[in-house]
Amino acid sequence: MAKTRRKPLHPLLTALTLLLFIISATSAQETDDDASNDPEPPNTNTNNIPIPNNPALTSDSVILITGAAGFLGSELASALKRTYNPKKLLLVDNLGIDSENESAYVPPPKHDTASAVPIYEKLDEETLSLFEIRRQRLFRVFHELTSPTNAATTNSNTNTNNGSSNNSNESQIRFYRADLRPSIPEFFDFGEVPLLEGIFSQHPDITHVVHLADVPLTPNWELQAVPRQKDSVKAGRMEGVLEELKMVVERNKAADGNNNSGEGGGGAVPQFVYASSSEVYDALSTNTGPNPPPFKEHLPITTPSTLRGAGKLMEEIMASAFHSTHGIYSVGLRLFDVYGPWSTPGSEVFDLVERVAVENDLGDGGGNNGKDNVKDYVFIDDAVDAIMAAMQYRSVEGVPVVFNVGTGRGSTLKDVEDVVVKTFPHLAKKESGATVAEDKMRQSTTSIASTARSEALLGFKAQTSLEEGLAHTISWHLDRSLPYDHDPSSTPSLERQSFYSSVMKSLDTQRPKCSPLDRECLRGSPVFPCASECRRSERCTPSLWDDVASLSRAVTSGCDAVLYTILLDENAEQIPSATYTVGGDSSPFVGADLPNDLGKRTAARCNIAFVSEQSPLVQRLKSEGEEYVEEDPDSGLPNLLRHGFWTVLPVRTPSEKDSSAWLHAFSGKFALEYLPKLSPGMFFGSSVRFAAYADPAVVLDNLPKLLKTVEDGPRSSSGDRRGSTGLLLSTKHPKCDPSVRGSTCQWTRPPKNDSLQASVYNTIRVALRGQLLGGSLDPTLDSSFVIHALNYEDVRLFRCDVYTEVAQWGATSDERAVEFMVSLHDLWSKAVMHWNGQEAWWLNQDENGQENSEGSSDEDKSDDKGTYMGILSASENQLVTHVVPSEGYGIIRLEDS
Repeated sequence: MAKTRRKPLHPLLTALTLLLFIISATSAQETDDDASNDPEPPNTNTNNIPIPNNPALTSDSVILITGAAGFLGSELASALKRTYNPKKLLLVDNLGIDSENESAYVPPPKHDTASAVPIYEKLDEETLSLFEIRRQRLFRVFHELTSPTNAATTNSNTNTNNGSSNNSNESQIRFYRADLRPSIPEFFDFGEVPLLEGIFSQHPDITHVVHLADVPLTPNWELQAVPRQKDSVKAGRMEGVLEELKMVVERNKAADGNNNSGEGGGGAVPQFVYASSSEVYDALSTNTGPNPPPFKEHLPITTPSTLRGAGKLMEEIMASAFHSTHGIYSVGLRLFDVYGPWSTPGSEVFDLVERVAVENDLGDGGGNNGKDNVKDYVFIDDAVDAIMAAMQYRSVEGVPVVFNVGTGRGSTLKDVEDVVVKTFPHLAKKESGATVAEDKMRQSTTSIASTARSEALLGFKAQTSLEEGLAHTISWHLDRSLPYDHDPSSTPSLERQSFYSSVMKSLDTQRPKCSPLDRECLRGSPVFPCASECRRSERCTPSLWDDVASLSRAVTSGCDAVLYTILLDENAEQIPSATYTVGGDSSPFVGADLPNDLGKRTAARCNIAFVSEQSPLVQRLKSEGEEYVEEDPDSGLPNLLRHGFWTVLPVRTPSEKDSSAWLHAFSGKFALEYLPKLSPGMFFGSSVRFAAYADPAVVLDNLPKLLKTVEDGPRSSSGDRRGSTGLLLSTKHPKCDPSVRGSTCQWTRPPKNDSLQASVYNTIRVALRGQLLGGSLDPTLDSSFVIHALNYEDVRLFRCDVYTEVAQWGATSDERAVEFMVSLHDLWSKAVMHWNGQEAWWLNQDENGQENSEGSSDEDKSDDKGTYMGILSASENQLVTHVVPSEGYGIIRLEDS
């Protein structure tokens, strides 16, 4: 960590610092002792602008949050929904890609494919990493906020109209992926509509605006905090928000007939809350300044601690000025050091806990590096509580006010380390590598909040101790470092089991243990069925698959490959593929190409159909006695039902009245019903290398060829193996497209969660300028047939990523989640290789997995030959997803026959 040094201020900031002495004497003059004793004046202001008499949060509130995919914004959105269930939540964020680098991914001119440079070659690793953490936060918000009674939509810009309508009792959630900068009307060319103006036009009933948008802490802060040019990045985008609120005031006056009575039809200006920072205080001159720590809001500010603090101070001045000139009321929150789950990489606590949880190392002990600086660490839950309190506060004078958001307790990074060491007793604190003279040269700082004003006026007092907050934070980091536990086929060492047990025991004494079904407590960490290869052994939930998985493993023991299907329809009378007549040269199941008894035994053990026990099919097979008797009396297997080439394993499905049994910890039942399809690792014997899933109405005319394609993997032009195939599936079979002009197809509106999922995915795709699959009415990948390679750990982790994505959305299909996660893994695989100075070799492979020569024609490189897409892997063996064309590989879809 770099030395803490006091940076010289920009000349403009020096002038602003002097100006602040005047402003601080005239604005927000409530003192800590007498603020709550002043009589409440009429809720008006110097401009007679109508303001809400009661800014309380209710189910009728309409809330706009900027920076909604940030640390604070995402947690606030979730808390508001859980606590108040507001009428609308309008979320705005640029997902880490702002207007400054818009030119980095502008699409190339038409027909100019040569200049189509991938986004990971235009944006650096830090920018894409920031994009990914914000994407995950945003997805978590939608996962938690979406339920059978909620609706949600997304817009990539304010000109998008989804045309959907919702019941008045449903909460609407809308996301706008856009940069607020400049968002000042004067900055826009004629005919353009600023983002915020479009949002306020679409939603004139906005009651609260919470401005949390900010540029992350990067080395470029000096260029971002004090912009004086039109096209330079502004840290907080405060101007745009205040300018839009000013326009609301002007529209209100016009609607009121300019009578300034405050009683017209113009409505009220929304309650405005914005994030400032503790860095506005002077944390260096702790003993000589007019406002020593604990810092008080009403005392003068001399010199901000950092340039960022100066930028935040400018925003406070701006808020005060807009109140004086336009009557806009605001509440500023000087946030101290907020930490907790989902915080931003690069912050002190995040990096410290990440090193311990992932690398089991406290660091090299290279000097204090600021570890003696005293800070006020406030847990994220407390910070969110303070924001929600501020959203409902109106000062007694009706003038802008600022509050500290802290605990009032000072701690150093060394104190944080001490708490962490108690949780991880195997860690030993290392001696500092710095000399005593070097340590003395570093000027320590002190930044502690006075909480008197926030306690008296907001009723806010931090409830979470440093020990409890760090316990939550450590738990989250541990879940993130090993989300899917170890490989189920291997057994963790006794040392690891003992270590993990001691850590969890220590954490349980500091924070409450989460229920597997409590999403709020789990903070986005998924809980899987115990039959899933992704489950954590100490935290999984039983399901109706548990007994079936054990039987299936026993039946398929000894198989090299398995073909399986799932048919849980309680009215099923047959499996369509079982009765389909194929040609004499066909091999539609495992063992079809093997002779006599070997083929019979292999077919009986290695072709599994999971069928509802209550279905007429299973009942008929039982009554007719169509059972396969295992010839080995010592196998321990029961009699097995046979239907065509399928060995039928009954699954006890819940009745219609008890359908909640399938809901599990997910948003819907699809992910649990089709658990073996997406997460097959625990369902088959340890000898199985390949598991081929096919829908009941899909026949694989030449299964051995498909299995051989997976086994061979991609190869170079000389025949050398370049990697391994982890997943094989096909493109979507072409159907009637209702979007084509003149089409007679009927388009059916998808279920709510499916529509939301598609909309959010498309927003991410647009943000990455189309460098993900998707964007059409239907997914481009077909998951009715999938072959899994089960002998690679990185492929298991990839399958768990896919299964988690499917489970969290609660959609009625897995195809969009599969499409999205395959694309995301491919993007990151190519990005990692590029940043390491390598090229993604799989971009130029033909249908046989061989490299095309440089002289190959465009026709030779067409998509008809299949596509390889990377799977993120830590090994040198590059893993890929092979997407074969829907035609030419013997995939027969009986529903199309």
